[in-house]
Amino acid sequence: LQDRPLTGREKGSATHLFMQFVRYEACTDEPGVRAELQRLQVQKFLTPRQAEAVDVQKILRLFSSPLGKTLLSAKTLRREFKFSILTDAEAYSPEAAGEQVMLQGVVDCFWSEPDGIVLVDFKTDKTPYGPEERAAHYAPQLRAYARALSRMYGLPVKEKILYFFSCDCAYHLA
Repeated sequence: LQDRPLTGREKGSATHLFMQFVRYEACTDEPGVRAELQRLQVQKFLTPRQAEAVDVQKILRLFSSPLGKTLLSAKTLRREFKFSILTDAEAYSPEAAGEQVMLQGVVDCFWSEPDGIVLVDFKTDKTPYGPEERAAHYAPQLRAYARALSRMYGLPVKEKILYFFSCDCAYHLA
């Protein structure tokens, strides 16, 4: 198994692990990203095969983008925020109105600004039909995360952003 190439899903998981544990401030140049890949292997967050699967250039493009610069300057940045919250099931199934469901999730990244929360979800899957098509697929997930964060923090979620590594682009959901 060690000789076979990583699947697309395994490569995506490697990138998510990297984004979870990397020091963002080290990702402004190639030596910094490579040093972080080495550190994460030494600290057993990534295997050597996973580290090889992380596309250094895509990481650099993220952190040189407007979104990346905002990530680097955000004061209250939270990553891999795990939550569980009881919520009205009607939001997910109209026939379940009045019932409660347990919503659980892991928010990749968010921060607070004076006028609300900014939510970012990193995606590694391909976007062959453009980011709009994949964004439509992920919109319910981000809306659920936004409702949960808004309820927990008592602030509106002012932006919901999907960042697609496949096209190096940020897609802002309405």
